[in-house]
Amino acid sequence: MIKVLGIPYDGNSSFLKGPSLAPPIIRQMERYGSANCFAENGVEICEGKTHHDLGDILFSDHNPESVFKVIGQNITNQLDNNDKVFCFGGDHSITFPIVDAYTDKYENLNILHLDAHADLYENFDNNPFSHASPFARILEKRKINSLTQAGIRTLNTHQKIQAEKYNVEVIEMKNFNFSLFKN
Repeated sequence: MIKVLGIPYDGNSSFLKGPSLAPPIIRQMERYGSANCFAENGVEICEGKTHHDLGDILFSDHNPESVFKVIGQNITNQLDNNDKVFCFGGDHSITFPIVDAYTDKYENLNILHLDAHADLYENFDNNPFSHASPFARILEKRKINSLTQAGIRTLNTHQKIQAEKYNVEVIEMKNFNFSLFKN
């Protein structure tokens, strides 16, 4: 069974706040949406059958180091039970402690990152744990096998250098081949 975990944290967002409000809003899709709970293969996707909602992590301290430690421990606890954890909410900085916990359990992960932004900054706005830096933190630990990023549309010089430094495969949106998806 997949465990679902809300992470209401946006303390590393450099622009607008709001991702911390996302978990309860995302959950509304399951309860109040116009779609039914069936996937294309006929599997019913609903609480108790295919996933269990763990609720949201509660943070008593919003210091990034403390937050990351709490996130990492929550993920580790679930992985110790051999569960898979689907996390949502939060700014992109939460990617670092989530992936870090996964790499402690599973060696040589290959990551596919679908986004418009590479999130490879070494230190964005004087914050090495910024929402724009999680993949730099992940890659510098050298615990993953590969990172492929698809859909990137804002790759600047610094991030190109970072991608080369860490051997990241970047498929920029301008090079994305939509004809692969036509019938």
